[in-house]
Amino acid sequence: MDDANRDFCAIVVTLVVWIASSSADHEYMVKTPENVILPVDYETQLTCQMNIEPDKFLWKFYPFSNQDVFNSKAVLDLNKATFILISPDQVEDKKSILKVKVQDTQKSVAGDYQCLAYYGASVIASVPSRITIATLENFTKVEQRKVDVVPGNTILWKCELPYSNPDPYVDYFKDDQYLEPTELSSKIKSIIMENVTFSNSGIYRCGASLPTIPRSMSKESLNLRISNYVSGQEPYFLIRPPNNYTVIKGSSVFLECAAIGNPVPRVIWFKHKGQLPQQRSELVTGGLKINNVSQADEGVYVCNHTNKYGTISHRITLIYSEEPTVECFLNTTEVKQNDKLDLECNVKGIPEPEVAWFLNGYSVKNDSAIEAIGNKIYVNPVEKRHAGNLQCFATNAVKTVYCGISIKVIPISTSGDLPTSYTNHRHGGKKPPRKPSKPLKPPKMVPPNKPTVTRLNNQAVVVRWSVSTNTGLPIMFFKVQYRELGPFQHNDHHRSKGSRWRTCNEDIAPHIRSYDVNNLKPDHVYRFRIAAVYSNNDNKLSNNSEKFYLRKMEFDEDNKPSVPLITHTEPINTTAVKIYWKCSPSPNKTIDGYYISFISASRAGDYTRVSVDGDRTNSFILSYLQPDTIYDIKLQSFNSKAASDYSQTMKAKTLEHDIIKLQTYPIVPSTEGPSVLGPTVASSEAEPGTGNLYVVIAVGVIGGGLILVGIGILIGCRKWQQMKNSESDRHKPTVEEQHHIQADGNEYVVSPRTLTRTNGCVLPTNRITITPNPLADTENKSQNIIELACLTSQNNNTSAAEGEDVADSSCNSTERKNYKNKNRKQKLKEYSSSGENCV
Repeated sequence: MDDANRDFCAIVVTLVVWIASSSADHEYMVKTPENVILPVDYETQLTCQMNIEPDKFLWKFYPFSNQDVFNSKAVLDLNKATFILISPDQVEDKKSILKVKVQDTQKSVAGDYQCLAYYGASVIASVPSRITIATLENFTKVEQRKVDVVPGNTILWKCELPYSNPDPYVDYFKDDQYLEPTELSSKIKSIIMENVTFSNSGIYRCGASLPTIPRSMSKESLNLRISNYVSGQEPYFLIRPPNNYTVIKGSSVFLECAAIGNPVPRVIWFKHKGQLPQQRSELVTGGLKINNVSQADEGVYVCNHTNKYGTISHRITLIYSEEPTVECFLNTTEVKQNDKLDLECNVKGIPEPEVAWFLNGYSVKNDSAIEAIGNKIYVNPVEKRHAGNLQCFATNAVKTVYCGISIKVIPISTSGDLPTSYTNHRHGGKKPPRKPSKPLKPPKMVPPNKPTVTRLNNQAVVVRWSVSTNTGLPIMFFKVQYRELGPFQHNDHHRSKGSRWRTCNEDIAPHIRSYDVNNLKPDHVYRFRIAAVYSNNDNKLSNNSEKFYLRKMEFDEDNKPSVPLITHTEPINTTAVKIYWKCSPSPNKTIDGYYISFISASRAGDYTRVSVDGDRTNSFILSYLQPDTIYDIKLQSFNSKAASDYSQTMKAKTLEHDIIKLQTYPIVPSTEGPSVLGPTVASSEAEPGTGNLYVVIAVGVIGGGLILVGIGILIGCRKWQQMKNSESDRHKPTVEEQHHIQADGNEYVVSPRTLTRTNGCVLPTNRITITPNPLADTENKSQNIIELACLTSQNNNTSAAEGEDVADSSCNSTERKNYKNKNRKQKLKEYSSSGENCV
């Protein structure tokens, strides 16, 4: 038990350390300042705290105008509002404290405060916190109302309250005696009396107060008399109910609507063009209560009060509101200097939020290279100053929230990055000392990561891979290679070596990260790997995938996951569209991700496929498309066992180029004649003698050239005849011919019989082999034969140790020499057949 406890404690400590280290990778705010309503001569502290200690703190103060200093619901436009920078009063490691005090003669402290945490050039801004001044104005209404009602009625009455910040506490009095409020009456700031009796007769008044402001009594009153001697009355409102309510998602609301009459009226509630919320609405004294309000509850509610003398109705509009949410598709992104950067965040909220983009704590509105349109932002071109923290703020009447994206800018190389070359001055002075220059390292080739494989059907799989951040040579295209290890057996560790690696024909674009491999054998085991071909025509291989067993399933239909439904598409720019979909997973059938297949609607052929991981993903941006082009798009969900059927096909069109920009520089027809390359023909206006002279010179030059060509052809034929005669004396092929790489079934051989004759001479019968293997170099055959042989030698040696081929992209001179002397013929034959293509 002690050993078990020790191991358990070690695991816990490891997890804690890992979590602490991983959480320290990104800076974020642990505590943000809160909204405060501050009375005069009171002081408060605004506090913000980071998870990592910043280099410094600053505060931005957005002052309010005189009419908004008492308004806690004032609208602030972060894109345009002016601000003042303030240093904090106190800094404690990761915490910043700003002290604010309201004086009677100085109320200019009202406004919004935003905390800024600096990490070098990167800045994180908090959600603004608001400080307003507390106030309670005097009652203005003076009215004494007398009401006679019969017993059994429901009385709902409230006095007209003065303006207050915040909302005041309201107390009610009967004949100057304090009335204990109920929970409901405190919330709606009204007095409700159900089924009144004679004891409820009296004079009612109200008073309002704040914690720092004493109670002020209203001069308005209600003289209520309960009597049986009241003539018949149709229903009427003692006070008219409110016309609308604004309710936040998830809260409760009480819709006031109470009428009196003789006889006591009967009330009926219903919703216009809808139904009352089921199991969340209840009829209570004086109105209708709705709990846990949702967006479906928005609408118009009607209360009807009826007795034998008539009916009175009132319509109440329920307005639903929801705090904003911001979800950015990236947490961090890398972009090269001078490239374009398009970003988008998903912003929701009711009412629709106002969006403001901040880069390193400040609005991007004054940056000429940035265009922010709603929830989308475009940077063109990206400069070094754009590196740091980009924040998308969303604000509506309920709340302000934000989401951040870390931007890393990869600078382009400049002349200052190159090694300095020294010039030797031979005249005067001493020669500057020469420092040995370090050889420049060749550009790095970042290989693809180990691929993952998922089953598509009984004879096909989808190979997916990724590439780490590539700061070296750009990738021109990918190739997929696979190797069959044989049929599946329980004792698979005793299986034979299996077949050689095969290379699929298709060149895969550098932005594609998935590929379908078809015509495989069910119930067989395979390995896969990815080759990246770089701009220097060299290549590098990924690590081999795990062994993949392509299981044959007889009941594919029952094992397929749910089919997704494409809801809509929208264009992003001239080369990208965005697809939205939804998919409800079936019980016991998980979803690991989605396959998106697309093709230009005007073309015929195979669809291009990209993969999206995550079962909760419901949108994706397709990039690298053609401008002003319509695409057919369809989806599949997939898991480790199978892929679903295709969804419906949806059309999506990219935006067209800006025609106005294209017409900015119109093509003006030239008034001059076209320039002519080659022999010039004399015009009719030239002198006759000059024209004849040009003709004679041209004829002489052409004739001399033809004579030289004829002499060359005769010499070539004689040389060829001598070579033909010498070939008759040869009984064995040369060493070079013995080791020529012959074409396999996937190569194309040009036979000497098909070659053309020139002036009666047949061209030499050299065998021309064209291979579709992109990893072969056709520029230098002799050098490649040695390199490919070394590569095969390393692969075979590794296969003997590990049971699989692992390719190496380098081979030193010693290995090349050793290879020439050992089994050269056999190695070359093995490698020549290793470039088989996908069927």
